[in-house]
Amino acid sequence: MNNHPKPVPSNIAISHPTNGIPLHGQYRRWLFNSSPFLPGRIFSLAIAACLFFLSSEVFASGAHADGDGLGLVSAIGLAIVSACSVAILFHLLNVPALLAYIVSGLLLTFFASNLISSSLDIITNISHLGLVFLLFIIGLEMDLSGILKMGFRAALAVLLQGPVAIAAILAVQYGADAVGIDIPGLGSNHQAFFYFAVACALGSTAVAVKLLGDQFDLRSKAGKITVLTLIAEDICAVGALSYVQSQASSGDGQGQSMALMIGGGIVLAAILVLVAKFILSRIMRRFSKSPDMLALIAIGWCFLCAESISRVGLSAEMGALIAGLTVGRLPQHIEILSKVSSLRDFFMALFFVALGMTLPLPTVAVMGNALALVVIVVISRILLFAPTLLWAKSGLIVSLTAAINLSQLSEFTLLLIPIGIAGGALTTEEGMVISYALMLSVILTGFAIKYNYRIALALTRMFGKTATDGDDSRTTGSAAANHGTGPDIVMLGYFLNAEALVTEIRDKHPELFSRILVIDFNLQSHARIKELGFKVAYGDIGNLETLRHHGIAHAKIILSTISNSFLRGISNQELVEEIGKINPNARVITTADREEETSELLRLGAFRAISASRCSAPAYLTAIEDALLTDRA
Repeated sequence: MNNHPKPVPSNIAISHPTNGIPLHGQYRRWLFNSSPFLPGRIFSLAIAACLFFLSSEVFASGAHADGDGLGLVSAIGLAIVSACSVAILFHLLNVPALLAYIVSGLLLTFFASNLISSSLDIITNISHLGLVFLLFIIGLEMDLSGILKMGFRAALAVLLQGPVAIAAILAVQYGADAVGIDIPGLGSNHQAFFYFAVACALGSTAVAVKLLGDQFDLRSKAGKITVLTLIAEDICAVGALSYVQSQASSGDGQGQSMALMIGGGIVLAAILVLVAKFILSRIMRRFSKSPDMLALIAIGWCFLCAESISRVGLSAEMGALIAGLTVGRLPQHIEILSKVSSLRDFFMALFFVALGMTLPLPTVAVMGNALALVVIVVISRILLFAPTLLWAKSGLIVSLTAAINLSQLSEFTLLLIPIGIAGGALTTEEGMVISYALMLSVILTGFAIKYNYRIALALTRMFGKTATDGDDSRTTGSAAANHGTGPDIVMLGYFLNAEALVTEIRDKHPELFSRILVIDFNLQSHARIKELGFKVAYGDIGNLETLRHHGIAHAKIILSTISNSFLRGISNQELVEEIGKINPNARVITTADREEETSELLRLGAFRAISASRCSAPAYLTAIEDALLTDRA
């Protein structure tokens, strides 16, 4: 038996290098790492600040002469330019961009309220498209079978995290109210209790997934648990949103009963699933060679589902989630995902800027309660979620790391605030507490996820515990330790050269068939490729996001058998460069038309660059020689 202590996850040293320098020393070195006369980062900060104020002046000069402020397009332009300026500044400070968007909205309110006030309501309504696209993409990416594959106990812990946390926080609030105790950071009346319980129970998909992706930690055991839990929480959040909307509408006599609303939603969802299976799938197949049309059809389907579900009283976000789930079962979903992601990013940025515009300036009392709410969120994650994962035998470090990853408020709580204030359940001050708690939790999460394994190890030592079997580097390490189960050879496109290669593989190395994934957008050839024994996935190899989603970051060999003469939208040179950024360890074998292309591809980092014309030249010469010998005979 090996009694040596298990190694610290390998990604810790990579993700969090300190080189022995104290934290304050690192920031000092970060700030003054350029010329002593003009430090580069200070110059960048100054440029970002100038861009913000200059954008306000530029757009102000185009305001209407009658004093009504900017038009809608100009107001959105000002919001986006300002958000970009502040995001640049915050990026240099290593603070998440989401917080930069909210802060830019606050700054616009302070410096340019007269310009944007007339368009603020319209911007706010338009910005909600960000959440619609967010839920649509979550549906596209959702693998419900992935939860079940974790095992019964782990699946139960993931699925029940949201409801259990809501019930626990509700119980704490009602218990404190019964004995006359006022807990800072929580609701002050029975109507507000549910809103604060939801705020404490649900994490932010937009923040956690982005930060984990930056840390290359989405494929670790803790990362997978975090993502699956966030998906389950998003479903819970949409349900909570639909509930408060139904309560608000039923208060004035215009709503439907909850049972009727849910029943209608289930029936309509079933109809949408059938339509997607028998009609939408055929339309998608018809336009499979046109990625732009696929994206347009998918967006149209998203809004059709969102509007249909909203008609029965549920939220439009729930409809977008159903649309994503139905499209996500189609082979074209990765291509759609890569094209819709940019729309989500744009409207989510606008959503958080609009949130900042609507927030009043905080008071000391509001910030104190917001900080208390953040502390409650962090404690509840560790006390409620980590023990259930331990019960599921996930290991102590994995359990604590997943809980740390979820230590923030969800962006969905921001949708509950205006409903609660309008219905009298929340006061304006309580709405501010939740909003500013979200901002503070985002700041905290930026550092918590960066050092999540170190914090988990420190807590483990604090409790006097040691790592368990589920905590070794194979389960909590970087993504590189977890990709061995997928295809390690990826073939980009299936055309003439690939078809010829198949014959050689069949004759000499048939065992390679099970190790190769073919990515091709021609659905008509997929059945034939599968018959050969390959794994095949739909996708446009000219879209790098598609390749990323299909796992080229973890492939050992990436093969492009199509030359530039037949590629559209990308060249082999660009493929080699971009793949090198995504997966620098991959050996890229590519195709060249001419001899100079071969040299260029090798210079860019290709493992081999094969020129079909050069390889065929000896065969042509042999044929000529055989023909001459035949004539002589």
